[in-house]
Amino acid sequence: MKKHLLIGALTLGSFLTANAQADCANAIAIAADGTQTAGAITGTYGNSCFGGTMNSQNPQGALQANWYSYTPAANGLLTISSALDANPTASTDTRLSVFTGTCDALQCYNGADDVSGDDFRTTLTIPVEAGVVYYIAWDNNWLSTGFDFSVALEAADCLSPNTLAVNDFTGITASSAAFDWTAAIGTPANYDVKVGALGFDPVNDAATDFSTATNSLSLSGLSVDNNGTLDVYVRGNCGGSQGTWVGPYRLYLAATSNYTNGFDEAASGRLDGFTVESAWNVLTNAQVNGANPAHQGDGFVFTNALTTGPANAWMFSRALSLQANQEVTLSFFTSIASTNATAMMNLDITFGNAPTIDAQGVPVQSLQISGATFSEQTVSFTPTEDGIYYIGFHQNSPTAATAASLVLDTVSISGPTANVVDVDATEFAVYPNPATNVINVANANNSLLSAINIVDLNGRTVKSMKYDGATQAQINISDLASGVYIMNIASDRGTITKKIVKN
Repeated sequence: MKKHLLIGALTLGSFLTANAQADCANAIAIAADGTQTAGAITGTYGNSCFGGTMNSQNPQGALQANWYSYTPAANGLLTISSALDANPTASTDTRLSVFTGTCDALQCYNGADDVSGDDFRTTLTIPVEAGVVYYIAWDNNWLSTGFDFSVALEAADCLSPNTLAVNDFTGITASSAAFDWTAAIGTPANYDVKVGALGFDPVNDAATDFSTATNSLSLSGLSVDNNGTLDVYVRGNCGGSQGTWVGPYRLYLAATSNYTNGFDEAASGRLDGFTVESAWNVLTNAQVNGANPAHQGDGFVFTNALTTGPANAWMFSRALSLQANQEVTLSFFTSIASTNATAMMNLDITFGNAPTIDAQGVPVQSLQISGATFSEQTVSFTPTEDGIYYIGFHQNSPTAATAASLVLDTVSISGPTANVVDVDATEFAVYPNPATNVINVANANNSLLSAINIVDLNGRTVKSMKYDGATQAQINISDLASGVYIMNIASDRGTITKKIVKN
């Protein structure tokens, strides 16, 4: 999931003062829009959602929090903000979590942290439904100092999805991807989607337009500008009115040419489509006092050995579109930061068809990393079929006697990549859809099928079939659980993505 800060207009009503209660069960109900004064923070909550998902944020103990509840009288956009003149930017470092459900079973609905890099106050706008109780938990980072905040509801008939209800992209290829979201409040008749270059304005700038009557969409025929990195926005469309654009959601298409990531490009996100499963972090030289640990530029990633037990830290590359039986060379630079000059750490390199641990194969190469200065590591891999691959970087060092960090930078992949052909998705018919037992694939232009993979929404491949030039196929899906899947169809004209539903 991604975190997005939506900034809306504040409508200040009557000035209200209350002493917030220490837990959800005793949350103070906010009866009217206006300004609240939160006193010293004495309550606690062990989980938060200002990072985008329900998670524990404080390794030193539960966060302190003040609890409120708000029940809107109408559907609309609710803005909650501590970005008020009464709260100095230098001393106010608030964070906000909004939950639904019951106090015994809270569900993360949305959250927010800093307004900007130098304004640590918080503003969040969320779609809300009339009559639903929303629990609001505020903290002031590691302080207990009180502060003011405002709430303002703007009634609206047409709403867009909640930002955290938009799921990650799946079925990624060099020119296509799929994604889905929880239906917006009020269930709009349609959803509009815009796809464009990094930083584009969905209101004023040119983009590729899509529309769907469901809360899922397959995007095809996408541009590969910016090395395949695009921004995506979505909104509800109710015919006579539309919701606000929600986004951007960063889409990293499969890289199709020699690719390098130095973790330096702030505009596209320093990870540039790399994902971390656990215990890897991205930093800049400026964030490390008294040191410049990057190999080149100012960005790098690192992972730590553990003194309490073996490490198990995974990082995955962005999607790579690779060609069968053609050797690919991976290179990257590593160093060890430790007070122990002889410290060594283990790093396995794997390849798989999804950025998940289960999808990775056995290690292609196992490396022992040592030395305080950067050294280049080189690994070769030859895929057996055209397709989308992800490189796994698995740091699995044994228990360390002293603390040590593995620094990794300047990742390069070189070698032949799969041909990218713009295939019109309408060339292929997938039917029936939804289906219960079997699903058929046929095409109008006699394209020759080479492979069909079915992937669930967690990125796991649940079926994989190979074909030797067939023009149609029939696939038994009776053993799959009911739900939505992504079908990747590879042919001599390229690869397309279709969404299928198993009844």
